[in-house]
Amino acid sequence: MSDQRRLATEVSRFSVLLHERGWVANHDGNVSARTSGGFLITPTAVSKRLCAPDTIVRCDAAGSPVTRGGRPPSEVALHVGVYEARSDVQAVLHAHPPYASAFALAGRPLPPVSMPEVFVSLGEHIPMMARVLPKDPSAQAHAAQAVAHADVALMAGNGVLTVGPDLETAYLRLELLEHYCRILAIVQGGVGAPEPLSDAERAHLLDLRVKAGLHRGPVVPPVARAAQADLRQVVAEEVRRALGEAK
Repeated sequence: MSDQRRLATEVSRFSVLLHERGWVANHDGNVSARTSGGFLITPTAVSKRLCAPDTIVRCDAAGSPVTRGGRPPSEVALHVGVYEARSDVQAVLHAHPPYASAFALAGRPLPPVSMPEVFVSLGEHIPMMARVLPKDPSAQAHAAQAVAHADVALMAGNGVLTVGPDLETAYLRLELLEHYCRILAIVQGGVGAPEPLSDAERAHLLDLRVKAGLHRGPVVPPVARAAQADLRQVVAEEVRRALGEAK
């Protein structure tokens, strides 16, 4: 079996798995994996339940199909944006797991992560990507921005985007995000509010995340962030005072 065929088999396998988990329906969602010079992606207008290696579409780096047969999905720009922005990413998943998608559909950003396992694996902050529609030319730039310092993102009014060094990791990140959002929905639905981490706890978890090679972007200790916030508040108060005296 060629490497391309093996990868197409993996793309189709995870597509079927998304359907079995109830994270996609009808023709929605898409799965891709990087190849030399482009990527393989699930076709448009085909249920993820029915995706097979022969249905997977081979695209160039710009998202255009390079073989006859199926066509790439209308959200192919999401994948193009991610692969251009992140050379380390080898797989991209877009799906609509119910709990995470509920937060996305409501345009409701997740609070800073306070669950240790999720903090280490996904980071303290889960970004909310701007709303984009199918075939929206801005989708490529918005996707690139969303994953610049994160491996998972909610998509406002839509669902979830996850990335990884392979399909398994991208899938596990999707699974963890959905699990966490389900817990959050239960907590916020009547149990109470998530108890925030202390600065010391956040610093400890950030250190674990950095040592695991999972953190992206600058490492700003919680105490430093608090100091920066205090400084911004002082500056804002001084500006307001100066404006008041000028009247």
